[in-house]
Amino acid sequence: MDLALLREVLRVEPYDGEYGTLTLRWKTVAANISACFEMDIPHHSARDHYESMLETFKSSDRAQRLWGTGNEEAILEKTVPAIQAKKPRHIQLLQDLVDRREEKDEAKKAKKEKDQKRRDSLESTGSQLCLEAEQRVAKRQRTAGTAQKKDESDSTLQDLLDFEKQKHSEDHTYRMERLEFDKEEQKIRLVQMSESAKRNDQLERLLV
Repeated sequence: MDLALLREVLRVEPYDGEYGTLTLRWKTVAANISACFEMDIPHHSARDHYESMLETFKSSDRAQRLWGTGNEEAILEKTVPAIQAKKPRHIQLLQDLVDRREEKDEAKKAKKEKDQKRRDSLESTGSQLCLEAEQRVAKRQRTAGTAQKKDESDSTLQDLLDFEKQKHSEDHTYRMERLEFDKEEQKIRLVQMSESAKRNDQLERLLV
């Protein structure tokens, strides 16, 4: 059952969903395992058992690196009795899952940093344009002569109207750029999901 669980986790990738979809993915894993073994397995039990296997494997891997013996079987027997009975295929699947999870975490971190930089850049540009428009209005108010108060008032009013129009236009441009950016990110996620599914299928065929 452990081997089937690991394969299903590798296929569904329940650790890599968007917020709010992780539970649904684990339910998918549990449902597929339940159907395979004709028994009811709660999704939280499947998740907890997988996490336990993963932590056990990672602990043994850390011990092996610290001791530096290079003897995987000896390390497992001495440090992690729970994983003694695991076959090479289990070990390989666990290693693949550890590697893939690290890749996903790094990709999420890089994407988050990229999105934040993009938002900061767009907001900074919009704020700078608004500030420049306000400074132009203030400068005209200071330099206008007393004999031109009426004209100045009309000019100031027009400047304010122009400023509001420009601000509205900039806000619209910012929203459109964000919309295009979100569309591009969605396309990238769809491509990544497709590539991930292909890799999973290829790996499953190799492991069968």
